[in-house]
Amino acid sequence: MRGTYLGLFFTSLASLMLEILLTRVFSVSTWYYYAFFAISVTMFGLTVGALMVYLWKRHFPQELLYERLTLFSLLFGVAVDVALLVFLSVPFNPRLSGVGIFATTFVYLAISLPFVCAGVIVCLCLTRFPEKVGLLYAADLVGAGLGAFMVFPVLNAMDAPTAIFLVGAVGALSGLFFARNIEEKRKRRALIGGTRAAFIALTVLMLLNFFFRPVKVEWVTGIFRVPQYELWNSFSRIAVYPLKFTKTPYSWGLSKAYKQDHPIGERMIDIDGVSGTVMTLFEGDLEDVRHLKYDVTHIAHYLKSDASVFVIGVGGGRDILAAKLFNQKSVTGAEINNRIIEMLTDVFGDFTGHLDRLPGVTIINDEARSAITRMDEKFDIIQASCIATWSATTAGAFTLAENSLYTYEAWKTFFDHLTPEGVLSFNRWYSPDYPAQLLRLTSLAAYTLKKEGVEDPSRHIAVVRNDSIAGLMPSATILVSKSPFSPESLAKLRKAVEDLKFRFVYDPDGFKEPLFKDVVDNVNNPEFHERTPLDIKPLNDDRPFFFYMLRLRDAFSGGGLVYKEQGFIFRGIISLFILLIVSVVLCAVFIIAPLLWMSLKRKREGEWGRAEHANLKMPLKAWIPALFFFGSIGFGYILVEVAMLQRLIIFLGHPIYSITVVIFAMLLSSGIGSIFSNSFTGNGRLGKGHIALFFLIILALLLFVIYMQPSILPFFEKNGIYARIMVALLFLVPLGFFMGIPFPFGMSIGSAFKEHTPWFWAINGATSVVSSVMSVAVSITWGFTVTLTVGFAFYVLALLSLLFFYSAGKEYAREHRDE
Repeated sequence: MRGTYLGLFFTSLASLMLEILLTRVFSVSTWYYYAFFAISVTMFGLTVGALMVYLWKRHFPQELLYERLTLFSLLFGVAVDVALLVFLSVPFNPRLSGVGIFATTFVYLAISLPFVCAGVIVCLCLTRFPEKVGLLYAADLVGAGLGAFMVFPVLNAMDAPTAIFLVGAVGALSGLFFARNIEEKRKRRALIGGTRAAFIALTVLMLLNFFFRPVKVEWVTGIFRVPQYELWNSFSRIAVYPLKFTKTPYSWGLSKAYKQDHPIGERMIDIDGVSGTVMTLFEGDLEDVRHLKYDVTHIAHYLKSDASVFVIGVGGGRDILAAKLFNQKSVTGAEINNRIIEMLTDVFGDFTGHLDRLPGVTIINDEARSAITRMDEKFDIIQASCIATWSATTAGAFTLAENSLYTYEAWKTFFDHLTPEGVLSFNRWYSPDYPAQLLRLTSLAAYTLKKEGVEDPSRHIAVVRNDSIAGLMPSATILVSKSPFSPESLAKLRKAVEDLKFRFVYDPDGFKEPLFKDVVDNVNNPEFHERTPLDIKPLNDDRPFFFYMLRLRDAFSGGGLVYKEQGFIFRGIISLFILLIVSVVLCAVFIIAPLLWMSLKRKREGEWGRAEHANLKMPLKAWIPALFFFGSIGFGYILVEVAMLQRLIIFLGHPIYSITVVIFAMLLSSGIGSIFSNSFTGNGRLGKGHIALFFLIILALLLFVIYMQPSILPFFEKNGIYARIMVALLFLVPLGFFMGIPFPFGMSIGSAFKEHTPWFWAINGATSVVSSVMSVAVSITWGFTVTLTVGFAFYVLALLSLLFFYSAGKEYAREHRDE
């Protein structure tokens, strides 16, 4: 039996690692919003695997159980490598065309193959040993939790394709444990030998790719691009392209007054293929980078001299160079991505002039908001130059690392760290037909000022933009002063705007573009915000999706697409919709249709009436509560887990900390809870009182998290990372422990209908597919608190359903006791 636990443990570990690694590959090779595709494919494959066991049980007899487990472990390992090669070879671009839908379906099915194999393994393990279901479910959850944890050190050591080859080897390794349980010696030796050979072959493939990289991501967002240098970590792929000398330097807002007198050496960096920054050649002479004085992102430096500067997002180091060019006394830069710092200060340190070694410069590897929260220092300028990314974290299709910078709570933190006359400077892309992001920033600025007790926010806000050069997208910088702009400051600003041939979008004492004036004047007017073409209301930490501005009512009507910048998000929604349709159709073809076919076949052949098949027919009063129970905990668990993950990103200060802590802690503690449940399910002690008690504890913990957690976490924001992790665990571990108990309870009750237990597992998996999408939709539309509340509602439904299922199961067992 020990081999069963270990085999299931490694299968779950490999499956979870593969799911997370696929989010990384999807984010790089396609677009960030396809990362959820990995979750959908995972749950689809696991569900199909469970239904294979349910519908074709004659192929999975008990006497051949371990042979089948070994076989599917081997198939899993091979399918992982095949799926990766198929995905990297076939252009993946979901679109409304015959070729687009065919390619999407083909890739979907290819990638789902390893998960189908894993689904067979997990289903067999969880349904063929009803007396051990708690311990086996624990092995499943603990393996998955460790798999989530392992992704991060693995991706810090190798690229994602190589890591996926490693997953294939781990999957084959599980077959070695299953094979040791085969009773017939000849078969056991043959299968152990074959499994060992497959494990060695897959390991060799992984090592070959690690050292020689024959398989790598070359199609990036639909374009064939091979970088000069690349580094991966757990939440991004950093690619550096060859050195270029250019007469038009990289800029987010170059002035028309700039005159090129020498070529600028630059190396482009992209993050997951969609977010760009640049490293500038710097050999010690600041005059060589004087073009930075002509960038609208650095307009704040014309207002302040001998200033202390805090840079949000170091990137390629342009903002640090600009601060030194303006002779500011100190500059502190916070960069969330350790790989970018490695590029900047180590790999290409000689090229960038080792900015970290310049006098007065400090670079820290931390999320900027989290870092500044723990500082006592005040700054004259806090600057963020076009900080954003469309790449996905391992959590899926969210960009919370940057969005957490654009909430009221974040801006209050920044304001608290400004000197009395300090300035907050944020830059976004802007043109008259592309104003929404800057409008939302302006709305946020006015709202923050009002909350800080400022009567007239208009005296504290200035917005400056550049004109388009050579067809490049222009941008604008919003300056928000803690004190009203003084006449001297405004004089300096106006002179800089005139000299640099910039334009005012919003001048505190002069021209105000009507849209921006309306936003500032109506900061606390909900009727105004309902009338605007896009949702530009200021955001808070409970709903920090800055770049999502379509309202639910016009997401598919096109009514919100007044400005072209929302076209990108609209295309993302349409693409997700196409993927959802493909998922639903494939579920219908591979899940619903076989169930209907089997039911009709058995009915037609009179199988339902035979005594030997009596246990195939589950009464309606058991079937309905079983459907609702296993479906409800599938919905509820994912909703709660995702919402907790999102909430804690801001508190822990880094997406990776949140993903690691939440997934690992919840799965591990749920596994321990599942082991605990075995003391009730293993000896027949389970009663309605136990069910009610444990569910009431879950509901009480959820209410505590929903309503008390947001007010408790701020008290610990200034503590170190390990102290904050411990605080997070105080919420996660009890919740995860008790949330791991209901599924074994349900499977134990369902053992009265032993032929249907694979179907129970399939229901749980299928609802998790929908829940992964639902968590995105609910969080974006209403916020994380509502997502948790919906999860709470599903657990209430699960409690009621399980009580009915318990009664139906007991009654059925009494009626068929003698069969």
